[in-house]
Amino acid sequence: MKIVLTVTPIEKIPSQCTICFLPEDMRPLKGAVGRVDWALNGLVSRLIGTGKVSGRFLESVLIRPGRYIAGEKLLLFGIGPYEACDAERVVQAGKRLIHVLGGLHVTDISLAPPTPGKGPAPVDFAEFLTKGFLAEGENKGMRNFLEEVNFAVSCVAEKIDEILLGIQKAKVDYKRHFSVIVLEE
Repeated sequence: MKIVLTVTPIEKIPSQCTICFLPEDMRPLKGAVGRVDWALNGLVSRLIGTGKVSGRFLESVLIRPGRYIAGEKLLLFGIGPYEACDAERVVQAGKRLIHVLGGLHVTDISLAPPTPGKGPAPVDFAEFLTKGFLAEGENKGMRNFLEEVNFAVSCVAEKIDEILLGIQKAKVDYKRHFSVIVLEE
C-alpha cells in the first residue's frame, strides 16, 4: 500500500476510482463531496433528492462521472450521521471499503476525508480509516490486494499534517510497512 497526501482537489486527481464520503446528515453537501457534486452539475444532490442515495452507513453507490471528474469511476460511500462516526464505525467503514474496492478491481484510488464538523477530527478519521484498511488487509484474501493499492488523499493544506499524523499512528499500531508521501505545492 502506498498513500500520497496532496493538496490537489479530489475532482482533479486521475485515478481508477474517486471515493467521496457521504455523511447522511450533511445538507447542503460540503467539502470534497460538495465540489464533486458541483462538478457533476448537482448529480449527487439530485440522487439524494430522489432517494436513490442517502449516505446511510456503509452504503456504496458507483457512478460513471464522465469527463467532469478525473477518476474513471466515482464511488459515493455512506458514513451515516457524521456525529455518530466514532472510532469503531470508521474502522468498520475502512474494512468494508477495502472489500468494495477489491470487488471493483481498482488499485489506483483517490479520496478525501469528509469535511470536519461535529464528527471526528481529520487526524482521528485518517487513523481509524487506515486501521480499517490494515485490519482487513490481514485477511488472506485481501492481503495481496492491499499491497497493490495506491491511495491519493486530497487534503486542504491546513489539515495535511493532521491527516499524516493519523495515518502514522495506524502504521505504528499495526507495525506495517507502507509508503506515505506528502506532495506540497
